[in-house]
Amino acid sequence: MYAFFVRVSENAYLNGLCNVFVMLLPVSLLSAFSMLIGNGLNVIGFEKIGSHVLFVSTLVWKMFPILLLVYFSDFLARLHRLSRTTVITPSLLIYIILCNEWGLLHAGSVLPSNYPLAIITPALIAFSVRVLISKNWIIRSELPNVVDQSLNLVLGTLLLVTLYVCAGYAVGYWLETNSYIQSLLPSLDTHSLFDAIWYEFLRNLFWSIGINGHIIFSPYKSELYALTQSSFEMNAQFGTPLPILTSNFYDIYAGIGGAGNTLSLVFCMLFFAQNRGYRALALAALVLSVFNINEPVLFGLPVIFNPVLLIPFMLAPITGILLAYFAISMGWVAPVSEFISWMTPPLLSGYLATSGDIAASILQVVIIVIGMAIYLPFFKQMDQVAGSNKLFSKETCDDFFNYEEVGSGRSVNGLFPHVSSNLVAQKAIRDLQQNGDFVLYYQPQYDIKNSCVCSMEVLVRHRSYDGVITPPTFLSYFNKLGLTSELDLWVIKQALYEVRDLASNPNFKVSINVSPETFLVNGFAASVSKLIEQSDVDFTQVEFEITEELLIQDELATSSVLKSLRQLGIQIALDDFGSGYSSIGYLCKYEFDKVKIDRSLVVNLTQEKGRELFRLTTELVRATGAKTVVEGVETEQELDFVTKQGISLIQGYYFYKPMPLEEVCELMDSCEDHQC
Repeated sequence: MYAFFVRVSENAYLNGLCNVFVMLLPVSLLSAFSMLIGNGLNVIGFEKIGSHVLFVSTLVWKMFPILLLVYFSDFLARLHRLSRTTVITPSLLIYIILCNEWGLLHAGSVLPSNYPLAIITPALIAFSVRVLISKNWIIRSELPNVVDQSLNLVLGTLLLVTLYVCAGYAVGYWLETNSYIQSLLPSLDTHSLFDAIWYEFLRNLFWSIGINGHIIFSPYKSELYALTQSSFEMNAQFGTPLPILTSNFYDIYAGIGGAGNTLSLVFCMLFFAQNRGYRALALAALVLSVFNINEPVLFGLPVIFNPVLLIPFMLAPITGILLAYFAISMGWVAPVSEFISWMTPPLLSGYLATSGDIAASILQVVIIVIGMAIYLPFFKQMDQVAGSNKLFSKETCDDFFNYEEVGSGRSVNGLFPHVSSNLVAQKAIRDLQQNGDFVLYYQPQYDIKNSCVCSMEVLVRHRSYDGVITPPTFLSYFNKLGLTSELDLWVIKQALYEVRDLASNPNFKVSINVSPETFLVNGFAASVSKLIEQSDVDFTQVEFEITEELLIQDELATSSVLKSLRQLGIQIALDDFGSGYSSIGYLCKYEFDKVKIDRSLVVNLTQEKGRELFRLTTELVRATGAKTVVEGVETEQELDFVTKQGISLIQGYYFYKPMPLEEVCELMDSCEDHQC
């Protein structure tokens, strides 16, 4: 399922369509808030102003499918580097003509309303224009370019409109005269529980890939609204029983907090999340969730393209429908008897929609609690592997919501592949946790002059239950999820615990890699100080290895942390020197106890230029007063050359590979009589 979601999430058309729906979010919210305000004004007696506000709400909502078509056409044109006019113009004409032919115009206006058609039409036109261009069916003449473009636009639009309108007529006639096909088309009946469940399932299935399912199925909801209105009128005039499955039934029992009854998910995040990022998101989204707006949760958690949350997202609203249907049919709760805005807050919405039945509000509370029980085990699964420093990259999020770049080809795949890769990383880490343990290995640094091990570098590995050791390829998964700092601190704590029996050896020193993300976390020096104080290891026996990448990020913060650590007695080693940013200037700016020469300089010792570069590098290090450690020494020739440069500290496979702690202890026992 994860692989499937990754492939789906990388579809450029789906990503662009999701962007378009997000761009149109202000339109739907403006219409909904206007309806809410208009209804409120009518209730308090300002009918004239309320009617004007409600008219604005209706007018704005009628524009939604037109804007959807135009924005999606613009996106496809920019994505495929086509003229926007050649896509937008025929798409709009075909859409309006077919909506008129199929009887889809809004009553009393010329504004058509069919959201699926508003999406399909631009996709077909963009494809057709690309075919016309690939076949070179365009006019090129000696006339001015404006004439060629005008002729191509007119003829291309005429061809496409004629072709697709005729096809639309044929499809409409076929659907109208084919009773079997008509029986397969979905419908919403005020008395069919199966229709209700099927509708809710499909609506949330669209939401799970970032497409507003309510908008997609709005034609069916409009039919249900008309049936509901007729039912209300019949009940008022003749006292006929009210049906259960009215249009607002779905809003107040299956849309609590928005599609998927996500208010239950927000409460799970708020009350049960161990990850502070999830709690922060829940607090930020709670106010909007009260008004049944859940885009911050859908895109921020995320829910969309998330196979972990797909099941509860589909199951929670269907459960709400079943509970409400049963309660109403048993007479415990009054049926919906009033039209209300879908943005009316839960509890209040149940009370108002049932003409003041408090049991409806109680039923909503029950649905929320049961929804929390449905979401909780799935959310905990995510919470166990979520990073505490970020939900997902702010840079990625900013790129995705950069409306000016939508369709440019740069940000189309900005969010969802990233989200999907996060899900893959979550699964990979969870599989590692279930199939084995993360363990520490140690690679000794050998002092040739004193013939002893003078330090050992800590390396994290994964050991499966059947004994297979996995190299640290999994570190990228932790980095993807923002878990690097948590992993680094675990390594520090675990290493201090494991080497406690070696602390009595005066030659003992443990060297631990610290990533830039961890080094610059607020309070890092204080946290490390506390961990060392609680261990049997002395501060002077601890060495942190940092990389050149850290030195170029935040010089002021880096300098402050380095100073704090050195005051404690912790030694600092610059790792992988010569492999990256050529930070020669940093050798003077910061004080290092050791500088570790990267293996990339060692492998070139077979060449004269490589040997000269190595000599110059070691001279630079020697000028700073820091000890030099050469990494990656594997052959006799490499060792001979390094030794001739007056370097005695070696780390590499020539002497020792990374090994379990038990083997290191044997080496340290042999060094007790030597002073490194």
